[in-house]
Amino acid sequence: MSVLAHEERPVVSPSTVKSVYAHLDCLVEGIDALKRAGIRDLVVTAPLPRHEIEELIYEGRPSPVRWFTLCGALFGGVMGFSLCSLTHLNWAMIIPAGKPLVSIPTFMVITFESTVLWGCLFTLVGMMLLSRMPANDIQEETKDPRFSDDVFGLIVNNLGKKQAAKVVAMLTETGAIEVENGYDNQVPAPPAPVLDIPEGGVATEPDDPNTDMLIKLTVAATIIILVSVIGVGIFFEQTVKGLLNDAGYSYSTTEQAVAPDYRPNK
Repeated sequence: MSVLAHEERPVVSPSTVKSVYAHLDCLVEGIDALKRAGIRDLVVTAPLPRHEIEELIYEGRPSPVRWFTLCGALFGGVMGFSLCSLTHLNWAMIIPAGKPLVSIPTFMVITFESTVLWGCLFTLVGMMLLSRMPANDIQEETKDPRFSDDVFGLIVNNLGKKQAAKVVAMLTETGAIEVENGYDNQVPAPPAPVLDIPEGGVATEPDDPNTDMLIKLTVAATIIILVSVIGVGIFFEQTVKGLLNDAGYSYSTTEQAVAPDYRPNK
């Protein structure tokens, strides 16, 4: 990497401490020291994936991507079975021996394939969302080109002045080759705007768009599944049932729809 690229380093913002590590064991020691001190708001960058970093950050918790996979698999299974059922009921063929038009063992092949397909697609979407891809609002301190070359980065956010000084000393003791305190680059900030709050009103902050993303996705997938199941029943009752009767099929809530040669419609 060129020297020019190394010189184009982003300025560390106030309340943030940025550190650079040349060795993985020192980085692991630094993360462990921060967590033992009760500091959790940190960002770790690495030029290559390492399971030691994942174990320290996530503490053995499973990846939330599995919920995306579950929702996609449920949606795909319901959609695959519904597609087969509606197709067979809408374009019914003469089935010998009075076999049902909606056959679960036969339709399980398409249901399985659809489950796998949509489970994979939802997994891909979940992985991209949780990985913040595309990363249009990535933190400036993580854009140091060295972090994708040969060093590790550890950025600590939301620190007070005294706490930032302690973090600098802590990271230096754990072997960081470079530590930068954002308060050293601080410039006087403009006065904060005065909010015009009516009497008796409450000042509120805008909601974080990423809050409870998994819960919202799970609820949306559940609603889609319920609508699909209910929609299949309503569609059958309103359209397919009449078509079957007109074609000479016998249908009731207690009987299977079968070929007219074996159970004529009376």
